[in-house]
Amino acid sequence: MAHTEMCHPTALGGSSPVAAAWEKLISGNGMPADAVRQMVEESWRRCLSSGVDPGQHAAPVTITEDALLVLKHHHDDLIQAARPVMAQGREFLADSRTVMVLTDPDGVILWVEGDPAARERSQDIRLVPGATWSESVSGTNAIGTALAAGQPVQITAAEHFCAGVKLWTCSAAVIRDPDDNRILGVLDISGLSASHNTHCLALAVAGASRIETRLAARHMERRARLLDLTLTRNRQWASQGMVIFDHRGRMVRANENAEGYLNGLGLNVGTCQDLTLPTGGDMPETLALPAWLNSDWLEPVMDREERLGTVLAIPVTRPARAGPVFADPLAETTTTDPFSAIIGTSAALTAVKKKARRLAGLPVPVLLLGPTGAGKEVFARALHAAGPNAGGPFVPINCGAMSRDLLASELFGYGDGAFTGARRGGMAGKFEAADGGTLFLDEIGEMPLDLQAHFLRVLEEGAVYRLGEHKPRTVRVRVVAAANRDVRAEVAAGAFRMDLFYRLAVTVLQLPPLSDRLDDIPSLVRHFVDQTQRAYGLGPKRPSADLITALRAYTWPGNVRELRNVIEGLVLLAEGDVLTRDDLPPEVARPVPRPSSIMAPPSETDHPRGSQDRPPGARAVVSLADCERETVVDAIAQEGGNLTRAASRLRIAKSTLYEKMKRHGIDRVSAIQMRRGT
Repeated sequence: MAHTEMCHPTALGGSSPVAAAWEKLISGNGMPADAVRQMVEESWRRCLSSGVDPGQHAAPVTITEDALLVLKHHHDDLIQAARPVMAQGREFLADSRTVMVLTDPDGVILWVEGDPAARERSQDIRLVPGATWSESVSGTNAIGTALAAGQPVQITAAEHFCAGVKLWTCSAAVIRDPDDNRILGVLDISGLSASHNTHCLALAVAGASRIETRLAARHMERRARLLDLTLTRNRQWASQGMVIFDHRGRMVRANENAEGYLNGLGLNVGTCQDLTLPTGGDMPETLALPAWLNSDWLEPVMDREERLGTVLAIPVTRPARAGPVFADPLAETTTTDPFSAIIGTSAALTAVKKKARRLAGLPVPVLLLGPTGAGKEVFARALHAAGPNAGGPFVPINCGAMSRDLLASELFGYGDGAFTGARRGGMAGKFEAADGGTLFLDEIGEMPLDLQAHFLRVLEEGAVYRLGEHKPRTVRVRVVAAANRDVRAEVAAGAFRMDLFYRLAVTVLQLPPLSDRLDDIPSLVRHFVDQTQRAYGLGPKRPSADLITALRAYTWPGNVRELRNVIEGLVLLAEGDVLTRDDLPPEVARPVPRPSSIMAPPSETDHPRGSQDRPPGARAVVSLADCERETVVDAIAQEGGNLTRAASRLRIAKSTLYEKMKRHGIDRVSAIQMRRGT
């Protein structure tokens, strides 16, 4: 056999009996009794049954660089806990001709440190980030066999199953979650057999133990901060039915109001332990939630731009023991005309609602344009409820809240084994989830160009291909898309596909900002006051005339969403029964004029007195706000309008970048054009 000739025992770096037993096994002639350790024999037989090629020379690199970044982000806790251990490995293993390797629970390498010469040699067998060393992929090896056995393992030379690895010896120990004991990854030390010694296994075990200790400390510190924020600093949650989940989506604590609500539904608090809640940067709208749970009740708990966890805040209108009454989030959409539930009678809003009513019954895509907070999802839900697919699902997804790979899998789904870590049996995407209903794509302008082509194909053909599959799945979905920027300008700038734009923009609804419908403020205020009173079980509150006057004078850059948040805070904090201008936050009660566009920064003519008072030859004073505006514009322009990379360049969260753009009146296309001099 070709592979046996290539792997002669004398060339395998191991003892002849072990090499001879391996050759006899793979040739189909059985294996001598007690020729190898029982653990190795069991591993070899697993490899044979999995169809691993014994002549394989290296592990496969199974994921792309972008996917590796996503994987590292997913395992950030493990990586941060391993950081000092890997740093010590870099120093301790220098000149030792060995390397230290950290993997995820599927055997995918996340990090390699150690002797530079050994790292160079390790390229030959692909002991590199992104390569998979599970037994079923790369045969018997310390990483894969430790994962299979769930215990420390040392595999020496000829004990490896694949020929190309038989000159190496490796020692590995699994890293377990300190809370539930599940395997989080592996710490491995590998080197050519001549440079590896038995102490490497002890070093791997000690290193894995240190990582587990640091993980436990990190979990305890995060949990303490989470409980401090939710139970002490944000007392408004305590008056509701509150369930607290940590950053991994695991339930930490629930209060009596939550227990009362769940008991009233015939459920118990244990139900919450089975929920799959957002971790890291995932948004609640991407989740499949049970019928009793409204996504609006989920709130991320942030501290220093780090997500500590999630609060499930169930609105309670009276003490749970008396039988809780909860605000019905769908109450306003149960009328015969769903658009009548959209508050306001101003000319600008009435015109849009009239057009939307005509479009609702037509099975065509709709593109909603308007500033952030103007109510695009409210209109999307009304279009769905008034349309022919009202009985089907309404599935929202935010295209700007996910990385490229995550968005692709969420939209299109994936097949069984499409990538490392994929759910067994695959997963249906949002297109399939919305079959027979409406798919709402918010921030459509953030969809990467290459995904736009796949998206257009689904719209044209009415069929979706899951990632890693070649079988089309027919879907009948109405698409409603939304953007808060000028998509035509994005098309002109090359940031959005023209063909997709014209496919989506069969019908367009331009939603007015709140500043164009100031006549609606009194009715909106009364609505939000009543809504907050019901949600929190508070006594009656009445907005005064001077409050309405102050609210009409404000510019409302955050539109209706900002107004709702201001009124909710007002009702919760005001001591009297009458809400007055004095109860408003200072920035709303006495607003400072905002620059209308990044294209027209404040000039000296805007501040004549400051210009006259400045001594001759003195430099003009530039405000911090102007400096921040220019910095944000530069970052967006330098990254070609890619807001994810711009946020990374500025070292801020993407949500923070959005807030700064909104505060300074910046839009992406104008930023690019300004720096190009157009």
